[in-house]
Amino acid sequence: MNPLESLLDRRSYSLSKLGHPAPSEAELRNLFDLVMTTPDHGNVKPWRFIVARGDNMQKLSDLTLELYKRQSDNGELKDKAYRSARDIAAVPMMIMVITDLDPEHKVSLWDQRLCAAAAAQNIMSGLHLMGYSGLWYTFLASDDVKPMFGMKPEDQVVGAIAVGTPKPHFVKKIKRQSPDRYCFEWQGLGVTPTPLFTK
Repeated sequence: MNPLESLLDRRSYSLSKLGHPAPSEAELRNLFDLVMTTPDHGNVKPWRFIVARGDNMQKLSDLTLELYKRQSDNGELKDKAYRSARDIAAVPMMIMVITDLDPEHKVSLWDQRLCAAAAAQNIMSGLHLMGYSGLWYTFLASDDVKPMFGMKPEDQVVGAIAVGTPKPHFVKKIKRQSPDRYCFEWQGLGVTPTPLFTK
């Protein structure tokens, strides 16, 4: 199977469906080598990656409960918060993708943010090609986490990517939606674009 065919089977799995193992040190190096190929206008490298693994997953789980508590109306935690924290503790690895923006650079902050998001997508694709899976979500995208991760005030959490191996009984192909309705061919100024695929 070539890489494109493999990526067509890429899918995300919920936290509870991810188990061990996670990428080794050497595999992480390869993964982040791939990330360095991300299109990066101006060569700004507007990203930072913080990896949590091993015993630190329990610390991240505890942090999750604290964040849920801060964000609740009355400081009480719902069952969802406890389930999320439990599942995070059981996942073998988490990769935090964080912007590291340069406001003085000629490349706009918007472009820099898009670049960091593209880096996160490369992580997702790379994990799949290596036989792992990732779940990209943004629950940690709160100002409360910034001092906890050594972030500058202007930095943002692009996503927290939970990393692991899909548990075998959850692995299955899913039917993808056709791209037809989203793709068009430009026909010139003042002319409505026409469908790109006609068959």
